[in-house]
Amino acid sequence: MPVWVYDVLNVFMESVRDGSGAALARNATWRFYNQELEHIRPLAATSTETAAIFSATFSPLTPRLAEKISAHDALRAQLVKAATDAYRDALASDAIHKAVDDARRRFLEKVPGAIPTGSFAAEKHVDLVIERLINEIDELPSHNTDAEFWRAHARSSALSAFHPCRWSSGHGPSFSHPTRQYLNGLEDFSYDLCQQYDIPAAPSSSVGY
Repeated sequence: MPVWVYDVLNVFMESVRDGSGAALARNATWRFYNQELEHIRPLAATSTETAAIFSATFSPLTPRLAEKISAHDALRAQLVKAATDAYRDALASDAIHKAVDDARRRFLEKVPGAIPTGSFAAEKHVDLVIERLINEIDELPSHNTDAEFWRAHARSSALSAFHPCRWSSGHGPSFSHPTRQYLNGLEDFSYDLCQQYDIPAAPSSSVGY
């Protein structure tokens, strides 16, 4: 029975914490290069090798768990689609390409030799900018290669005009509320298992939000 706590429940709880935390921070961690959410992962695919062995009996132990996982993953799929649709719409606009090109030219005039796209090709700068807009990034950590560029131009009227409002409006609370409820249920179940089978408490590495 300890395997349920160590290799199943804690794995799921950690994934839910990561996803809910990202949503609360209003950063969906959507990436243009694979059109996926980096830190909001599908729970159905979140398991260790040991957990996979026991997955066949996981749902019978908790009859409502499979339903909760499906609901979580369906909401995640909606977020992916909304972000990807917003990205494709923005990318089809000639105006945002011009806005990014102008901002990039002005930036490089001030900071010659800078590479604001990092490992991405220069022509992918517009993709990266749209990604930042979708994730509602106000300021980037200094170690990001585009941090200085973003600090200088993120709030410019030329770029902010392309803010994907239909994606950003309220997505954080709408995602984090059910995942927090789900997380509370997992933690209660984990506690019950520890009590029932005299298992030492094994909290996951992140506590709270």
